[in-house]
Amino acid sequence: MAISRRGFVLITAAAAMIGLLLLVGLGMDVGRLYVARSELQVYTDEAAVAAALELDGTAAGLTRARDAAAAGPGNGSTPNRWNFGTQAVSGVNTEFAATPGGAYDSNPASAAGLRFVRVSASGNVSLYFLPLVPGIGGSQTASSASIAGQVSRNYLGDGLSPFAPLAHNVNDVNFGFTPGMLYTLRWAPGGQRNKPGGSCSGDVGWDPGNSSERGYMDVGQGTGSSALRAAVINNSFFLPSPLQPGSAINMYTGQDSVTSSMQARFDQDTDVSAPAFSSYNGNGRRLMTVAVSTSGNSPTVVGFALFFMQPVPCGTSNTTPCCAEYVGSAVVGSNHKGAGAAGLYAVQLVL
Repeated sequence: MAISRRGFVLITAAAAMIGLLLLVGLGMDVGRLYVARSELQVYTDEAAVAAALELDGTAAGLTRARDAAAAGPGNGSTPNRWNFGTQAVSGVNTEFAATPGGAYDSNPASAAGLRFVRVSASGNVSLYFLPLVPGIGGSQTASSASIAGQVSRNYLGDGLSPFAPLAHNVNDVNFGFTPGMLYTLRWAPGGQRNKPGGSCSGDVGWDPGNSSERGYMDVGQGTGSSALRAAVINNSFFLPSPLQPGSAINMYTGQDSVTSSMQARFDQDTDVSAPAFSSYNGNGRRLMTVAVSTSGNSPTVVGFALFFMQPVPCGTSNTTPCCAEYVGSAVVGSNHKGAGAAGLYAVQLVL
């Protein structure tokens, strides 16, 4: 007895449809796992960068880094959502190390020198079709981990303030400066430097050697008080390439004043009362990253350093020096000092 050809086609088509639906369902589950992992990867990447910006070699810096990674209440520095924005990321783990390769520790005994952070996160993804395959449960864990850190850098352009304090010792990692001491960003006029109040406390006995030199560095801003003001307040860098150790420095000579410019920048900070960097908790406007220079008629860049503006940073006239506290290492884009030795650092993903 012959089988109906129409019935055979119907049965075959139904079986093929079921198989196709299963394949589509399996593809959907695998796709959801891929998307979930990608979302968590974006989260941990941004969380690690945000955390690394907070590291400053102190226990308080580790706490800020954990808060930034978890994007806890009131922080909001990272997008704490995944699964198409429907769920908060939970189970975030933050660990710290002195080198990119570790060893990483979530609760280190000391924060000194810890420049790298590893952030990991995971989440459960509900599955609907993959459980039909024997041995696969109703959910799978998607996870991601990222490492970011403060990586040493030997050049800087945008973000550089137009001052060039004189190194006291070009062979010293701290340029011969003592953290916490005040050094000169703007020199008093030549005839005032040896008089009482004519120099900052850390620069007593030092002189740039040129009566017309005030300590302003030409970062391509041009001449005139308005151009100098823009460079001070906005850190605008107009030279064709960044500066690095050994780069020649063109000093800006003349009597143009930065007194009001420095005060304007100071007033933009959210902490204008801290007398010293050790008690500072502001938005970073009182911090200035500068190129430290050699002395003499042909100064060059020795390295880069972070300075902290004082209340009334330049006095009230153009004849007094602008004094700032030497802090140490600078981190591009951070409101804190660096966690490493003196120098310049930039936060970047390393894994």
